[in-house]
Amino acid sequence: MRNPNSQFPTLNSRLSTLNSVWLRTLVLVLSAAAGCRRFETPSPGDLQALLQPAETPLSSVTLEIFQLRFPEDDQFLVQDLWQQVDEQRLSNASRRELIRNGFRVGVLGGTLPDLLAQALNLQSEIPALSSSRLLTGQSAQPRATRRVLQLGREQRATIQTSELRRQIDVLIRDESGLHGKTFTQAEAAYALHAEQTDRQRVALRLTPEMHHGELRNRYTGGDQGIFLMTPSREHAVFGDLRIHLELAPGELLVVGCLADAAGSLGHAFQTVRQQGELEYKLLLVRLLQVPPSEILAQR
Repeated sequence: MRNPNSQFPTLNSRLSTLNSVWLRTLVLVLSAAAGCRRFETPSPGDLQALLQPAETPLSSVTLEIFQLRFPEDDQFLVQDLWQQVDEQRLSNASRRELIRNGFRVGVLGGTLPDLLAQALNLQSEIPALSSSRLLTGQSAQPRATRRVLQLGREQRATIQTSELRRQIDVLIRDESGLHGKTFTQAEAAYALHAEQTDRQRVALRLTPEMHHGELRNRYTGGDQGIFLMTPSREHAVFGDLRIHLELAPGELLVVGCLADAAGSLGHAFQTVRQQGELEYKLLLVRLLQVPPSEILAQR
């Protein structure tokens, strides 16, 4: 009796031949795509180079940014601290414009005052929950926040100093006099730019802006001249109040507001109400690191 599977060997041999041809063709195609290059095993030196951490770009500036809020009855932070801040580092014209719009700005160098160093303690202030102490909206937010960033010459950073509010009413003083302005769906922020000078210092530009209105998709400039579409609000830029000065490593730019300037731009940027109580805010920008000088690098 003939085995019904006797015809299978011929069929199997044909399939095996086709598979072999297909595999050889695949190898030839892949070799051609790779350019028939030989893959070499990397040396220990190459592997060590790959494992090195990324270096800070030589053109970038490293800044440390603090925001600190405190009650209006804190005499040191409201008044006494400013006795140690150099407010003469700004030009007379810039300082005059800032003061009449409720801002107070200066530079603090050397060792931080003890009370300020204690206030900038970044440990969480959230208390342990218990039956006798409840977590409130005021205690849930840390009084001090810290942010470290690196900025290149053409880069911009945004520092938001207020939460989004349904409406912000401010009084603005300029050469034409005093006039009011209302912003809806608004938040106060600063645009920050930094550029190294030739004296191992950094020139900072801090510009107050009010971001307001509905979020819309807008084109913004990106790296290498590429425009990106990102959601953002309208920007009201207060160029006359731009803070422009130089910092040396370790110095702090201090931005606050006048205590008796309610309704001013300074209060809109540097105060907040927590549970109905007014609190003041300080913005501090410290220069941590500047790129090495090309002259010093050649020595």
